[in-house]
Amino acid sequence: MDSGAKGFLFHKGTAPLVASVAPTIEHGQVDWVETTGAHIFKVNVPGLRKESIQIQVVEEEILQIAAGEHKRERVEGKWHSLERPRGSFFRQFRLPGPVLVDEIRGYDEYGVVTIVVPKKSSLKMIDIKWSP
Repeated sequence: MDSGAKGFLFHKGTAPLVASVAPTIEHGQVDWVETTGAHIFKVNVPGLRKESIQIQVVEEEILQIAAGEHKRERVEGKWHSLERPRGSFFRQFRLPGPVLVDEIRGYDEYGVVTIVVPKKSSLKMIDIKWSP
């Protein structure tokens, strides 16, 4: 386990591939955009501390995002409304190419976590010996 993604729990390793995507609470919506240099994921996680979010890359091709921490408040009295999401969620995404696992970074702002997964470049520099 590595906490290199600025306070997020990050796990390196292998895990079985689960084909289904199964968020168990409403606030696990994810936007994913691929740019020329990275995959950028934005996850709605209102009310969660960043330390409760776990990011894992399995075999450099599956990004897994898990979170959960909401607990029912202990309040003396009668609840009239209990609408905020509670529980946990788990999402995973098959990345379309190799990524730089050690350079993944994340930050949160106003209940939205952004995870930046840099791509590995498939280009290799070669040294050409030019004839005089």
